Amino acid sequence: MWRDRKTGPDRLGVTAPQAEPDPITASADPSGPSAIAGPSVITAASADPTSSVTRTEAADGEATGERTIVRTEGLTKVYGAGDSEVRALDGVDISVSPGEFVTVMGPSGCGKSTLLNMLGGLDTPTSGRVLVDGNDLTTLPDDRLTELRRRRIGFVFQSFNLIPVLDAVENAALPLTLDGADDADERATRWLVRVGLADRLHNRPDELSGGQQQRVAVARALSTDPALVLADEPTGNLDSKSATEIAELLQQVAAEWHRSVLMVTHDPRIASYAQRLILMNDGRVVDDLPLDGSREGPIRAMERAGLL
Repeated sequence: MWRDRKTGPDRLGVTAPQAEPDPITASADPSGPSAIAGPSVITAASADPTSSVTRTEAADGEATGERTIVRTEGLTKVYGAGDSEVRALDGVDISVSPGEFVTVMGPSGCGKSTLLNMLGGLDTPTSGRVLVDGNDLTTLPDDRLTELRRRRIGFVFQSFNLIPVLDAVENAALPLTLDGADDADERATRWLVRVGLADRLHNRPDELSGGQQQRVAVARALSTDPALVLADEPTGNLDSKSATEIAELLQQVAAEWHRSVLMVTHDPRIASYAQRLILMNDGRVVDDLPLDGSREGPIRAMERAGLL
């Protein structure tokens, strides 16, 4: 049963953005322990040799001294067989560093969404490896994989996926509430304030604009203190102004709040807010290049790759 809540603007004891110091980013180290206490939290910093979580030097770059939040090695996903075989992913090798904002583009059916599903532990590869925050997703048992998804990966979708009967705080706090966190509302409130919704804490989704609803979704994704945020067409349902605001917010998530962000988009203008662009076609990475912030950068890259 949903726990009882007070009503009114003072039910959380938070009435202004400066309500109290924010412990969420007390440390700029994205590899630090999750804000959710408990010995079962999956983090790359865990040193428990008896843990069922598989950690390798290749997983987080310890062998080279360069830690990564995401690494795929020969990632392949095949559907069907024989004449009906479809290689949705074909030997994909990518990496994302802590606090890096990376965008993935390519034509419809190129494997972008399949890649995101693999990185989020929502699908299983045919071959290859997926390493997230030091954990090998291809070897984790189901319960540990669920734990990793719930606590170390945040998801933002094109559809906001908010629960209509819950207000902004309740929606943003939902992952924490389901995880039994006593301070779920307080932590969600801090993130809502940070994404610009201090005056919309107790509004339900039908009382919010599309851009505001997506901000709630971003706050929900960040509420568990994830190492990685996966955003699948996060601006696809928004007008141009709101889309720009969400792109700038994701930029802030990486640059100021030190979360790694991997975003799939079809919009070159939105892609230009990222630091790096990965281009895909026919299940393969065809280019991986830094972006300079210019709106023309992604378009030029797609033209060079023959994707426009």
